[in-house]
Amino acid sequence: MICFDRSSCWKKAGCAILCAVLLFLCLLPAGAKDVSSSSALYDEIVAVFDARKAHSGGVKTLLTSPDFLSKTGEANSSTFTDWIALAMGRFSLVNAKGEPEFLYPDGQAAYLDGLAAYVSKEYAANGGMLSKSKVTEGQRCALTVAALGGNPCSIGSFEGRPVDLVADNTFDSKLAVTRQGIMGVIFALIAKNACGAKTPQTAAYNDAFLYSYLLERELPKGGWTLTGKTADTDVTAMTLCALAFAKDDATVYTVERAADGKTVSSTVGKAAKRGFTCLSGMQMSDGGYGSGGTRNCESCAQVLTALSAFEIDAETDSRFLKNGNSVIDALLSYRLADGSFAHTKSENGKAETFNVMATDQAAYSLVARWRCVSGMRSLFDMRPDLSAPLQTFVRSLVRYLLSVFSFLTTGTKISVSSPR
Repeated sequence: MICFDRSSCWKKAGCAILCAVLLFLCLLPAGAKDVSSSSALYDEIVAVFDARKAHSGGVKTLLTSPDFLSKTGEANSSTFTDWIALAMGRFSLVNAKGEPEFLYPDGQAAYLDGLAAYVSKEYAANGGMLSKSKVTEGQRCALTVAALGGNPCSIGSFEGRPVDLVADNTFDSKLAVTRQGIMGVIFALIAKNACGAKTPQTAAYNDAFLYSYLLERELPKGGWTLTGKTADTDVTAMTLCALAFAKDDATVYTVERAADGKTVSSTVGKAAKRGFTCLSGMQMSDGGYGSGGTRNCESCAQVLTALSAFEIDAETDSRFLKNGNSVIDALLSYRLADGSFAHTKSENGKAETFNVMATDQAAYSLVARWRCVSGMRSLFDMRPDLSAPLQTFVRSLVRYLLSVFSFLTTGTKISVSSPR
């Protein structure tokens, strides 16, 4: 005769339910919070977008403005247009259909259509490439497509087939991803990982190659630079954004460090930790940052974006507070009265002159911060989020399973409606 221990069975059942709860929790992007908790930040972002439009002649929609697009001739994808489009795209929630609901509607769909046409045109002109000289052109375009809700792995057409901007500019790139040095590798990783693209191990530029390349170029005291032996704020912050996707990967990379020829072994996560230690040491007394010996808005923006990618609170983390000042305080010190941003400050310490690059980078860094405090995927993590209704259902199911678990293990009843 077989005897069953009822209490043991209940405990096992409870453990199974707890595992189910944890599984469902893992489905949530980052424990999404009520975006109203960041209303001040929300207003600041809207003000930047409004100012960007005002500086383009006060147009109704920036992304469809002929003046805005004409800055690059006939091109629909450029550093002048894509970064603000990306910021506007990522300033969004997910609707019941799983599609982005833009919180600042500004012709995103039309701009995406323009990108598709541009990709087709350039591929035809360049023999199957977006650019014959810069791999970063395709990487930036891929990120913008994804930010606007498009599929960068299938956009436009060339020789009767959809174009895969991700593969063509990362692991299967016709142009060497190292052609532009570290920047091509940084944005190859960001573009590839942004939409969860899988890299074939046989690819010339697989994950092992890309991460090893960055770790090889880490400086002995942490951080990264384009040239020389001193860490650069912008390059270090951008590299950290590329490493964010593998911060928990246990893979150990053994490389010969380019700066001193020393053989070193490290995980991506440990390299990132050293990078943040480096950035903390580079922060100035007002909370700000500089690059090339010049204090500037864009360096602050890059650091804020990197902190947000790792869910580091720029306002409370003691490593990034100097004399009580955060990088957010420093960034906003470059803001002009109309909501736009200046690149640097004049001799009197005031921000006075509007700058496109400063405004665009400030915009997407504030969006990165907003997404972080709102519990959403990071700026460059464009894998599908759960829609709001599905998030509600999952949370309801989690609460229900927890109540069942409590009853099975303690006998305590908790009144929770079953999920519908």
